[in-house]
Amino acid sequence: MKQASSRNGRGHRAYRRQQAALKARVKRLNLPCYWCGQPIDTDLPGTERMSFTADHPDALANGGRLVGQQLQPMHRSCNSRKGNREDIDLEGWAAS
Repeated sequence: MKQASSRNGRGHRAYRRQQAALKARVKRLNLPCYWCGQPIDTDLPGTERMSFTADHPDALANGGRLVGQQLQPMHRSCNSRKGNREDIDLEGWAAS
């Protein structure tokens, strides 16, 4: 039996709503990338490396849930570099 992808399975719509709300908040408050601290242009197409993505602190690959996590704004390239690591120390992120 083939396992359903988390991208189209249970909770996907809730995740998309949470992601859209975060993107709107980033745009409204000009929040920086959680990983590098640089501004995020929320108007860039999703294929651009510096476009907005919503990061799961507990990576899905490590057993994290699709919904129910506090998503973090990141550039697509920063999210890719972070991968499924959890050991990041970004204490000053909220202060920037």
